[in-house]
Amino acid sequence: LMVLGEEGFSVLRNKSADSSHLRELDLFLGVSMLTVDGDDHRRVRAASSPAFTPAGLSRAHVGEVIAETVARRVDAWRGRDRIDVVIDTRVIALEVIFRVMGVEVNDLPEWSRWYGEYTLGVINIPIDLPGMPRWRAKRARRWLEQRLAAIVADARARGDHDSMVGVMAHGRDESGAGMSERELVDNLLILGFAGHETTASTMAWAMFHLANSPEHWDRLCEEAKAMDEVPTDFTSLAERAPLAVGIFRESLRLYPPVAQDSRFANASFDIAGYRVEPGTIVATSVLLLSRSAEHYDEPDRWQPERWLDRGRKPTPIENCQFGGGAHFCLGYHMALLEGTSFLVHAARTLADAGVRPRLLGELPKPRYVPLVQPPRKAQLGLG
Repeated sequence: LMVLGEEGFSVLRNKSADSSHLRELDLFLGVSMLTVDGDDHRRVRAASSPAFTPAGLSRAHVGEVIAETVARRVDAWRGRDRIDVVIDTRVIALEVIFRVMGVEVNDLPEWSRWYGEYTLGVINIPIDLPGMPRWRAKRARRWLEQRLAAIVADARARGDHDSMVGVMAHGRDESGAGMSERELVDNLLILGFAGHETTASTMAWAMFHLANSPEHWDRLCEEAKAMDEVPTDFTSLAERAPLAVGIFRESLRLYPPVAQDSRFANASFDIAGYRVEPGTIVATSVLLLSRSAEHYDEPDRWQPERWLDRGRKPTPIENCQFGGGAHFCLGYHMALLEGTSFLVHAARTLADAGVRPRLLGELPKPRYVPLVQPPRKAQLGLG
């Protein structure tokens, strides 16, 4: 059952619905917090949450990892007349999340290759023969599980309570219960996927729209160049680069990477005039809610100014791209920090080189499977 608008969004907070239907993707999602509910979800989330707060990100030096990675990767754009922005933003986001998870820089190419194989697990074809997606995903998962387990063991042996993995490994809920070894590894695996594909897509969309709007590009460059140094914590960065935050949020609003969200009815309930019976999957369109005329003036127009000088935090509806209810995205603060930092560094670097992004043809049209993304082959000119 597809329910649109705010009533559809309310199902994400409905206690008569859960996420158990996602367990069909067990090879990919495992027993991560995306597939568990109730007490198990509260325990896993409580053990993980401290790593993703602004304070936790600062302790783990995540802002510094983002800044160094982004600055180095964007600096490689100098002297080029065009860039593969969709691929480049994915490389940036993947390097950031792997480094935050404790992967050595020299090992990143091999991790990236195996991770690409692991994500084939989302293709839920039950044929387990050599060369098929399931067989390749299982092989890749075994490789990744062994190495993540070693990173976790090292964090525990060193008594590491500061890094993201260390916080999650030692994390406990109010009763003192933490995650099992399998839960920890499965959540780290999903963190790698959720922590790069979604943010990378939004960064790419932002660059395409900036190339289509010279006025916004000039304003972003002015904002970025006014800084002596780029802050590595989001609070300071947002104060000094509000337009960059607005550009990232507006690009996310127009192109939410996850176009729809759903829950599985475990009991009867009423919604939008319908009686929902147990066993029904109830979905809502995040894409349409993000473009609702009830919440946004000119909803199909890319307008970063709508996020400026508001004097309030975004509402749950305005944050619907990060989900809702108990399963609201744990990486919310990290995504905002990484996306804003990327835009600021891109503006500073390209302005210093005397070039600006330009569209090669028309603004690309999104593809919707498996995520809302620009076409992989879409490029930007520099000139």
